[in-house]
Amino acid sequence: MARTGFRGCIGVCALLAGFVHSPSAFAERFEFVALGDTAYNLPRDYPIYSSLIQRINSAKPAFSIHVGDTWGALECSETEHRRILGFFQDYRQPVIYTPGDNEWVDCVKPEQVPMVQRYLSGQATREDFGVLQDGIGLDGGYERRLSADGLSSLKTIRSVFFATDRSLGGKTIKLTRQADVSEHKDMVENAMWDKGGVSFGTVHVSGSGNNFFINDTARAMEAIGRNKANIDWLKQLFASATQKQSKAVVIALHAGMFTDEDGGDFSGRAIRGGSDGPFHWMALAIRDLGAKFGKPVLLINGDFHELVIDRPFMVSGGESEAPKYANITRLQVYGAPEIKAVKVSVDTDTPWIFGFEPLHD
Repeated sequence: MARTGFRGCIGVCALLAGFVHSPSAFAERFEFVALGDTAYNLPRDYPIYSSLIQRINSAKPAFSIHVGDTWGALECSETEHRRILGFFQDYRQPVIYTPGDNEWVDCVKPEQVPMVQRYLSGQATREDFGVLQDGIGLDGGYERRLSADGLSSLKTIRSVFFATDRSLGGKTIKLTRQADVSEHKDMVENAMWDKGGVSFGTVHVSGSGNNFFINDTARAMEAIGRNKANIDWLKQLFASATQKQSKAVVIALHAGMFTDEDGGDFSGRAIRGGSDGPFHWMALAIRDLGAKFGKPVLLINGDFHELVIDRPFMVSGGESEAPKYANITRLQVYGAPEIKAVKVSVDTDTPWIFGFEPLHD
């Protein structure tokens, strides 16, 4: 599940988008924190995560964004979700959360949680591997024998974490929720807010194929409906940013949507699953809406447990033409076993807008 390592920048870094703009009267310097894929190896990781939260509190960011996977493997019960809610309430500043796959898509049956935890911590037994192999084989995988009721957990997530139109954390901010301003009444987790001339939005895109399983009608229909809502929300986010003359847009989601292969004419990096896969339309929407917006766009994701700062959509024009989609930067955050965060500085009086710095003890 987890991939560890480091690619991108060390210390403070900024990626230039290749264009300039004029200073704005409402320009503001501020910082926010991005993190995800926390507390996989239990109980060891809980005090490490708590320490990271205190480090974030000391940094006093404007807010934090958690891009999901709040655990590695736990019973997907309301009790466990409320335990995570308790961690979110330990943040002194606002925290905005978008769900990952482990909280619902990849829920495992309660009796199998210890086995999966041993696997994630590298302590799986021969018997564990036998059960896992059977569970992901043809019959076991098709019947999803290892899976618990993920759709039920999604309902719990929405009721526990998104009961109001305010963020989580000790101090809260008001959010514009898609459920409150559109036909997508279930999408309480998709949010939008503004800070210092920058428009922010979360879209619920999870790893593990974005819950699109063609061997499960209910899951497939859920994924199709959520994908439509996500595309609509991105359109609304960029329309709002354009109307407000925002200097930049930030999009936060869970799934790592790129591979290390060449994406050809579509993008610099290939999209996971290809042109017919579960992330294609989301990637296309970010690429084309971001290109039309023309100003810096920052995409934040987790899922891969590896710090990466790059421009995955950028397609080189060679020596004769400017590259396409160069204004879209990606920040992929740390993940367990590296329970760390990234402090993002925002300065709309600079052409690059965003700077990045690791944040941990």
